[in-house]
Formats: sequence, structure tokens, C-alpha cells
Amino acid sequence: MSDRDRDKLSFSEQDKRQKERRSRGGKRKGQPQRQSRWATAAYKRRVDERLFGKKGDAARVRMRERLRAAQGSPTFLRTYREYVRDYGMPEDLHTLMMLLDLEDERESLKVMEALEATVASVTPEEKSLLRGRLRNLEMSTNSDALADAAVDLLGRL
Repeated sequence: MSDRDRDKLSFSEQDKRQKERRSRGGKRKGQPQRQSRWATAAYKRRVDERLFGKKGDAARVRMRERLRAAQGSPTFLRTYREYVRDYGMPEDLHTLMMLLDLEDERESLKVMEALEATVASVTPEEKSLLRGRLRNLEMSTNSDALADAAVDLLGRL
């Protein structure tokens, strides 16, 4: 019997060794699945960061939804203060535009300052929406300071 014949294994012997490798964790089919799950989680994390900023966690999203649900209700100002206390001033334009409805003049002026900071990164369509919103605010507010801030921001757009 030659060395070559000894190296050959029967099919049943090959199957047995293959089953042993699988049971020991040598299975290669599971590894790409783990990698793809990891890649999917990383992708979702990057999308959340782009949409909601670095703090794009589920609690922040829930709080933003609470804020949207409270708009127009007596609890809107309190919900806004909770949001700012926990997460700071929002950075996305749509949330800031929603916050222009606050009844507190000082808080509305803070929102206007935050809007000024985000104006540079706004698309032309969003600028158009913001212009309309600021014109409405200018005409409807009882506060001279808020109307002046709206006019100033309109001049920068």
C-alpha cells in the first residue's frame, strides 16, 4: 500500500470529520451571517446618526415624538423644556420650526438662535418653508422682540 492510498479517506470517513468540524464551531457558513448582521447594525447606526445626530438613540426619538404629539396642547412648553434638559436644543430644521409655536417669548428667541445656526446647511426647499413660517410668525406674534428676530433671520435667508 502506498502513501497516497493511506491519505485517501472513504466518503463515510470524510463525512464524519466534516460533522465533527461543524459541531466544534468550524462551520464557515455562520461567519458571513454574523458579519452581515454586524454590517447591518453598523449601517443602521450610521443612518440614525445622519438623521438624528450623534445622540440618535431610541429615547431621543421617543421624546421628539412626544414633543410633536404635544404641539398645540398646554403641555407643549413643559415637554419642550424636558427635551432641552435631556438632549439640548434640537438641530434639525423641522423640529425647530415646530418649536416656533412656543408661547414663551424667551424660549422662542432661543429657538430663533438655533435656527440661525442651522440656516447654512438648509436646502433651498427648506429655506422656502422657513421663510413662510417666519413671515407668519412676524405677522401673528404679539412680541416685538420675536417679530424683530424673525425679520432679522428673514434678512439672512
